[in-house]
Amino acid sequence: MTARCLEAGCYYGAVRGVFSTPLARLSCVRHDRARALPEHDHALAYFCMLLEGSYTETVARRALDYAPYQVGFHPARMPHRDAVGEDGARFLCLEVEAPALEAAGVRLRPDTALLPGDMSVALARVHRAFAGGTLSDIELEGAVWELCADASGERAAVERGAPRWLRECLAIIEAEHGEPLTVASLARRVGVHPVHASREFRRRHGQALGEYVNKVRVRSACARISRGGASLSEVAHASGFADHAHFCRVFKSAVGCTPSEFALLRYSM
Repeated sequence: MTARCLEAGCYYGAVRGVFSTPLARLSCVRHDRARALPEHDHALAYFCMLLEGSYTETVARRALDYAPYQVGFHPARMPHRDAVGEDGARFLCLEVEAPALEAAGVRLRPDTALLPGDMSVALARVHRAFAGGTLSDIELEGAVWELCADASGERAAVERGAPRWLRECLAIIEAEHGEPLTVASLARRVGVHPVHASREFRRRHGQALGEYVNKVRVRSACARISRGGASLSEVAHASGFADHAHFCRVFKSAVGCTPSEFALLRYSM
């Protein structure tokens, strides 16, 4: 019997939330009870982090027991069977679009595997931003390239000194943070691979490239609000945020108050 292939965005569990970019699709998937899933595979390669519950995956007679917040990698079209524990389970699943990987020359490993703990931290950051409504396209894409580094078996070289490409990248972000930016486009413009850009940026700055872009955008918004003369929606657009609601969530997460509350400060001092 041929294993069933699940198309992009499809799972046996209930999908409770989705965030998509041209590079990847993030889905929160829930199983409310114990169940044994039939053999199946997925059209796209994906990463899966168990958030709560218990879960065992069997691939070619090899059983992988997931602990909470453990991340597994699954190649596209790899048949497997799943067993969800008696209390059910909740997952964060991250599918990666094949054309984007091909365009970047990334070849992911051919086998299913549990990834190192630093990958759990990277995906946990994504989950926190997703749950809080502050996740942006460039944050998700940065995490994807970091995850792909561990799932490709090709580690980016560590550079010594301050590379010119990184200075150029920072300059582009400063000058163009109001425009749509992606990790892949920034990496292409400064002449490095997006996997290398993502990992090296975090190593040197202690944060993801997408997190840094958001902070530059918040700083820009603070300056625009302080100058006055523009609505908050205009400030959000000029600072590079996709919409007003996202702007408000990211701003409050970073500054500790809403843009409206921040605007009142210029009249109180």
